[in-house]
Amino acid sequence: MTVARDASDLEYWRAFFQEHPLAYQVLKHTWTYGPDTPTIIRKRLLGHRSGVGVEVIREAYALLLEAGLVERMPGKELDRNQLTSSVKKTLKRRAKYHTPRKTHTYYRLSRTGELVARALIHAEG
Repeated sequence: MTVARDASDLEYWRAFFQEHPLAYQVLKHTWTYGPDTPTIIRKRLLGHRSGVGVEVIREAYALLLEAGLVERMPGKELDRNQLTSSVKKTLKRRAKYHTPRKTHTYYRLSRTGELVARALIHAEG
């Protein structure tokens, strides 16, 4: 896959995301809010009433993983100084009830993903 460095690369990624609009929404969400899990993205990005299941979002993440735009990140590796709003809420609840820390798989943008997201989002607006 190529990084959006010129107009032809940008057109490639636009065509890619026109075929996969949910993957583009997930990429935008991850670029804006930082690492998240598919369950949280379903709640925050799409809402429960959208009818989109967690499995569909996992497929979108698998597509982004295959394209090299995101990378997996275990929950224990989260930087507690740069937490997303969804993660802060979870950590506050855990601190209150002293529950054991669950290990979820979070997804963050790779360097290529950051470049592509920045180019596409800036080209939009």
